[in-house]
Amino acid sequence: MAELKNSIVKSNESAAGPDGVYYQFLRHLPESCLQTLLKLFNNIWTTVDILPSWREASVVPIPKPGKDPSDPSNYRPTALTSCLCKTIERSGW
Repeated sequence: MAELKNSIVKSNESAAGPDGVYYQFLRHLPESCLQTLLKLFNNIWTTVDILPSWREASVVPIPKPGKDPSDPSNYRPTALTSCLCKTIERSGW
């Protein structure tokens, strides 16, 4: 549980991935929900069966500063992935 809570505390505010779960939501989960989340993470850890939605990302084009936004080559892609997946990765998975 300590590793899970530490991973959530260390998270930065970032946009949610395709699952729509934000870190702000994770920070306010009651203890009972954290216990359920920990069981899920431990199950994933032992079975090495990652949820299919955690393998997805939403790619958002971000314009490069000072470049012409009408030129498609002046954008950089940013991938938004699941905050839950990043939480389990941060906790040592």
